[in-house]
Amino acid sequence: MTSAVKNRELTEVQASKLWSDLRGHFVNAEKKIIEIIELKAWEPLGFESFAEAWASKMAGVRLATDEVRAHVVYAMFDGGMSDTEINDQLGVGSGVTDRQVKMLRRQKSNGVPPSCATTRVRSHLRKSPSTPRTIHVQFGSDEYLQFRDLAKSAGRDVEDIAAEAIRGAFEALR
Repeated sequence: MTSAVKNRELTEVQASKLWSDLRGHFVNAEKKIIEIIELKAWEPLGFESFAEAWASKMAGVRLATDEVRAHVVYAMFDGGMSDTEINDQLGVGSGVTDRQVKMLRRQKSNGVPPSCATTRVRSHLRKSPSTPRTIHVQFGSDEYLQFRDLAKSAGRDVEDIAAEAIRGAFEALR
């Protein structure tokens, strides 16, 4: 890093380059993982599986995007690993949760290619819940117990009688 960058005195060109580099790293990460998987680049290094090579070469790396997560986890599925083994292999800091591994397994079994798989739940807009249509009336304990006992002796519910009484009172106002 240059001293200008360390002192946060970036030029427009330097700032643009940083953003460009970041974009390139994200795009290239997926391409490199695909290439490693397709070429089985773990075999010449003496590893028996992609997962073994990942554990050795990439331990602790956070899988920040869905595209990268799916390729890595699918390759581990192809190596015969269980969900638990994958979670243990990737570890807590990997950015891949138990739930996401399950989601990816389901998508793989449904024929979804890793390039289209996602670990996010699709969301949709919902209407806000309507405000409750409740009228709250408070009575003292003794008065309420009398109402309850009267309703019970009539084989009815206090709430039903109260609703009828309120409707009747409002109907009388018309």
